[in-house]
Amino acid sequence: MLLKTKVKVGNITNLSDARYCAGMGVDLLGFPIGNGEGQITFDMFREIAEWVAGPAFTLEYTDQMDAEMLEKVTQSNTIQHVQLNVSQLKALGTNKNLKSILLEIKLADWPGISQLLEEYPISYLVLTETKIIDWKEIGNLNSIIPLLIPHSLIPSETTDISTLPVTGIVLEGTAEDKPGQKDYDHLASVLESLEVE
Repeated sequence: MLLKTKVKVGNITNLSDARYCAGMGVDLLGFPIGNGEGQITFDMFREIAEWVAGPAFTLEYTDQMDAEMLEKVTQSNTIQHVQLNVSQLKALGTNKNLKSILLEIKLADWPGISQLLEEYPISYLVLTETKIIDWKEIGNLNSIIPLLIPHSLIPSETTDISTLPVTGIVLEGTAEDKPGQKDYDHLASVLESLEVE
């Protein structure tokens, strides 16, 4: 299936979400790998990854991840990207295993961090705003580096998301109701609307 725009679905913690999203043509899957609440172990991630083909896999890094775990995860060829915020990036900057970075930013922070594009392998910016400020500014930034924005920021009157000045959108997975039992309504309504006819 082809989608009208690039889509990342984050917070993937189960095979059901991962396979559904892959089947719907999602480009990037984000996994919160760790030992904390709402996270999955690296071994569980690898089990999920064995059953899923198509999307690129992203480690959604948290401050709770120790250096040993980060190295173990990023050395895996299964992980293509690491998603970080600016302070995490600066703290981990010497890690040579960060092959491709999705950097979380607020639009207002951009002028102070634009030089990071020259220092680190940043592939995408992930906007963390809760409301859109200035679409022109977003378009300008997207012309410099691919920009992903939360789906919640898309204006309700937008009928064709591909007309917006962004590279793509971000959605979130949810926990299973029971093992193997899942409600996809929140993902399906968006992904089906993005399907290329």
